Amino acid sequence: MPQTNSDDLCLRFLNLSGEIRFAGVIDRMGGLIAGGMKEGIESLENEEESIKLYLGYAFNNAVRQDFDPTFGKVLYTVSEREKLKLATFPFGENILLVSMSKQAPHLEIIDSILHILRKSS
Repeated sequence: MPQTNSDDLCLRFLNLSGEIRFAGVIDRMGGLIAGGMKEGIESLENEEESIKLYLGYAFNNAVRQDFDPTFGKVLYTVSEREKLKLATFPFGENILLVSMSKQAPHLEIIDSILHILRKSS
């Protein structure tokens, strides 16, 4: 996906709900290549922790792909933590990472993101 298209999509995802905090595209090496925090929202982690987080998602995504022949491709993953919820989506060769507040209606948000991703591919 071209960077401008990725940035535009991330902005669209950020605007889906006031509960979305972050929408970004992470490459295979764990680098943030598009998107970022919603304006006016501060990240809970520092820059070093963000790098570790992105690397972890890139690694986990690569490992999950090993199971595609057995279980089928990943549609999305979601984790609920004490302070927020995180969802990842395959995005070409990259990963879309979305964070949202703890009280966010994550299933509705995920359905909206999947709908947009299907229309944009």
